[in-house]
Amino acid sequence: MTLTITDPAQAQSGNSQQYDPSITHINVTFSQFQAHLAGQGDSSGWQPIKISQQTIDMMSVLSVSKIVAKVPLPAGKYDSLRFNVTSVTVSFLGKPSVMYNVPSGTLKVPVINGGFQITAASSVTVQLTLSFNDSEILAMNGYLAPVATAKVA
Repeated sequence: MTLTITDPAQAQSGNSQQYDPSITHINVTFSQFQAHLAGQGDSSGWQPIKISQQTIDMMSVLSVSKIVAKVPLPAGKYDSLRFNVTSVTVSFLGKPSVMYNVPSGTLKVPVINGGFQITAASSVTVQLTLSFNDSEILAMNGYLAPVATAKVA
């Protein structure tokens, strides 16, 4: 499986940009990726995906995809991804950076259209989209609730 990430272009109303122009970087640190085998209970069926912790500047993936990892997965049908967001640091023009937390620390993302199938001979690319609410960032209250989806690219 190849896992890619993007922040889809969604301009704010009355503005041609996705994020306020004062926001220069949205650095998100991810760890402990897992894929869920379809038909298993929520407390079981999670397969670890061997991806080392990494930080991605979401401003660098606006409307473009970046490969997070290419990893083998056991054969099966997968319907969700789960991963930890260990930190989010936002940089601003002329202001100090601000650290945010994602309330649960873990995001569980269903794979759109029923998931994906892995066989011994197959390869699949799953695109994870992750975006943030501009007004939540600018409120600087220390918490962000990202919107995440996953689909076969």
